[in-house]
Amino acid sequence: MSEAAGIVDWGVAAGIGNALAGTNPDPGPDPGRTRRTCEKALRRVLAYTALEPIAQVPEVELVSRRDWIGSNLVHMRELAAPLESRAAAEIRLPWVLGGLTRAALGTAAGAEVGALLGYASRRVLGQYQMALTAADSPPRMLLIAGNLDEAARRLRVDANRFLLWVAIHEQTHSIQFAAVPWLRDHMADLIGRLLESASRGIDLEAVQALAKRLISQDPRKVGQDLLRGELSRALAGPEQAAILDSLQAVMAVIEGYAEHVMDAAATADDGLAGMRLAMDRRRRQSSGLADLIVKALGMGMKMRQYELGKTWSDAVAQHTGIDGLNRVWSAPEALPSLSELETPELWLARITSSSPAAA
Repeated sequence: MSEAAGIVDWGVAAGIGNALAGTNPDPGPDPGRTRRTCEKALRRVLAYTALEPIAQVPEVELVSRRDWIGSNLVHMRELAAPLESRAAAEIRLPWVLGGLTRAALGTAAGAEVGALLGYASRRVLGQYQMALTAADSPPRMLLIAGNLDEAARRLRVDANRFLLWVAIHEQTHSIQFAAVPWLRDHMADLIGRLLESASRGIDLEAVQALAKRLISQDPRKVGQDLLRGELSRALAGPEQAAILDSLQAVMAVIEGYAEHVMDAAATADDGLAGMRLAMDRRRRQSSGLADLIVKALGMGMKMRQYELGKTWSDAVAQHTGIDGLNRVWSAPEALPSLSELETPELWLARITSSSPAAA
């Protein structure tokens, strides 16, 4: 393994991720055009949302697929450090199997992480990236250069308009976190509690059994086990359900709000009206190995977040306007639960009843 203290072989993760990423499409959008388009998108977002940033919004960066993978690996490694250290320390097998077990588990975990990032790097267009473990680490706004033009070609849409539409989504994230000071800390707290809870609930017998199989079985069977997420299930338990629900709810709001703004901030002469159908169709397109990876690694939840969060945001904005929707950013307590996301009227009733005017 790359690191004796941990349980994830991050070298394997990087190798598999870069291999699955393939060759980065060229050339991607012109940097100058991208910067101007992102500035235009930022103005659109500020004008529609009326949110007021109190922190600096990051400059856009055009990166390759491998650069994107490397940056995410750094953040994932920081987040996973407490959990993998606990898992590595508590695995108890006979000394003869110890080294092989660590190596097998490290390869297994690295393979899952690498498969996730490698597949995602081929489809992700942009990412607002922030560190949840280091408060002084500045956020980044990343666009995967070649993926943008490649997606526009496949969707048969104008590349300049497509870039603007995607930039509106990403700049919405920039404004969300720059204007809502508690949002980053709230997410960091949820993820910290999730990892702490997971580290207490590791099923060591399941980890040991999986390690033995990984050492002795046919490599093809090992690959099937990894893609079914067996290691992930061994490192989680029922205790995490409530925290996961809260985390999924806040992610659905963050993503759904940005999806709502993508559509609402467009103007009649933008030619962006057809982008929504094309984008939704692209998100649902997968087949073969790609579809297996999506299901095994839980990436289907991302699509669910987009859909549920956008439906909720659209419904709330239709009833209350953007000012009413922005009440979701007033405090952590104002965030909807999963049940309130499913039924926006429940959230509206709760927020209305808790307002000073209703008291």
